[in-house]
Amino acid sequence: MKLPGTEKAVPAFSHALIALVLLASSVVARADAETDFKRGRDAYRLNDVAGAMEPLKKAADAGHGAAQALYGSILDSAELDDEALPYLRKSAEQGDVDGEYGLAKMYFTGEAPPPDPADAGRLMRSAASKGHRLATVTLALGYVRGDKRLGTDNSDSPEAREVLLQAAELGELDAIKAVAQGYRSGKYGFSVDGVMADQWDARVAAILGIGKKGARK
Repeated sequence: MKLPGTEKAVPAFSHALIALVLLASSVVARADAETDFKRGRDAYRLNDVAGAMEPLKKAADAGHGAAQALYGSILDSAELDDEALPYLRKSAEQGDVDGEYGLAKMYFTGEAPPPDPADAGRLMRSAASKGHRLATVTLALGYVRGDKRLGTDNSDSPEAREVLLQAAELGELDAIKAVAQGYRSGKYGFSVDGVMADQWDARVAAILGIGKKGARK
């Protein structure tokens, strides 16, 4: 027990100095994580998966959302679902678009049980709203197939028309076919429009290499 008057007062500037040191350490840690992420990402893009794992894990463990998403997706591809799941969850919690898609995919495919049955659709929609190509296509094809797992079993939903058009513009053949069908029959929330149906059917024919008489070129 210290006697009164023996305590040393800490100068006010010391508190500010400590705060600056902590802030600087945090900035350095974030910079290091970004460097590790880029090193791992670049290695992965060169198909050097083994070389990518160490820096990606280091960045992911430091809380880097994009690193968590990529590292988790690699683990998922290797069927290491139990190891992949926590990384993808942490990434998705940060709002990382690839983390949201990766986690939604694990829930959607049954690789991991979602806390809530609606989570697969919620995460997939969040990723699609941020421009994630595969998330958009997955939702669109969900409506084509009437998939309840994504909440895409109502073909009259306003979302159906929207995501089908987006996926069709991305070049997804089944979405292009669905848009043509929608304009032809009024399905998926489309207004019947024969001219538009013909235009989209023409895009299908062009992709498949089918001539006007139905014969392949």
